[in-house]
Amino acid sequence: KMARALVDFLEELDSNAELKESYLKNPVATAKDYGLTDEDVAIIKNKDWDTVRKLFEGAGKSIKTISY
Repeated sequence: KMARALVDFLEELDSNAELKESYLKNPVATAKDYGLTDEDVAIIKNKDWDTVRKLFEGAGKSIKTISY
């Protein structure tokens, strides 16, 4: 469940311009407002893309290259 929320958040960034704009201004606050767990917020804060890639693979999704 926890992993899904982070995957959902990152996927929504691709399709939700308002969310992405907010994320680019303040990634951590945006992640918290979205309802991510502290652990998931830390992944965003640390830009831990290796973990993100594993979550996407675990969810059976292909990850897009995240450049932000």
